[in-house]
Formats: sequence, structure tokens, C-alpha cells
Amino acid sequence: MAQYWLSSPWANDPWASFEQLRRAMDTFQNPTAAPRRTGAFPPVNLYETVDGYVLTAELPGLSAGDIDISIERNRVTVGGNRQVERPDDGSVHRAERASGQFRRSIELPAEVDADKAEATHRNGVLMLRVPKAEQHQPRKIAVKTR
Repeated sequence: MAQYWLSSPWANDPWASFEQLRRAMDTFQNPTAAPRRTGAFPPVNLYETVDGYVLTAELPGLSAGDIDISIERNRVTVGGNRQVERPDDGSVHRAERASGQFRRSIELPAEVDADKAEATHRNGVLMLRVPKAEQHQPRKIAVKTR
């Protein structure tokens, strides 16, 4: 039994299976509730509009120059380097704010036109607007009379 425990996928975190069960119960009890955060950084929201997508990401403590964005086909990657300053003359009692490089890729439902993407960063929130590629844009068809 001990050998199985050490080789199990939750050997480093024995509470992981309980957390997974709790999430399943939450979904069963209230399927329309907003999902809990995944722990991925940065946390993002993705919205679809008629002509494109809007991705927002929480990036507190970063300036626009600290953020790298790349788009390839239908994949957006947001990355950068977040530095959390800590005093040199004391001991750490709690360190919950992550520091260092991060990278997160989000797959969009359709290909986009990366050349027309626009990004803004205000109050710690990145907003990226990306139009759908021409072949995925809705088309209005004119009706002719005879």
C-alpha cells in the first residue's frame, strides 16, 4: 500500500483528489456557477464578438513593457517577467506572490488576423482585441432585384 501511495499522481499533494471531488460536487450542485480559478497565471477571460475576440488578463504590478504577446494562427501567448521585491534584511514568513517568468497560451476557436490585433494595459489588466481572419468574418450578401 505504501508503494502505491508513493507512485500515485497525488503523492506530492494528498489533498488533490479531495479538491477534484469538491470541484465535481460544486459543478453537480450548481452547473451554471462561475468556475473557480485554476491557479494558472495570468488569469484570463475570453469573449467572442461578431468580428473577433477579446482577451483580458490580470497582470498586477507589471508595466506594458514587461508584457510579451504573440499570435500564431489561432493561439495567443501572453508572457513576461514579474519581479516581486522582498526586503534583504528580514526573514520570510509568508510568500504567496509568485515572481519570475510566466507564459500562458490560449487557443481561440478560429483563426485570427494578428496584424490587426490591438492591446492596451490599464490598472493591471491587459485587454487584447483580435479580429477574426477574413474567412471567419460574417459576410453580408446583397440581394439584387431583376
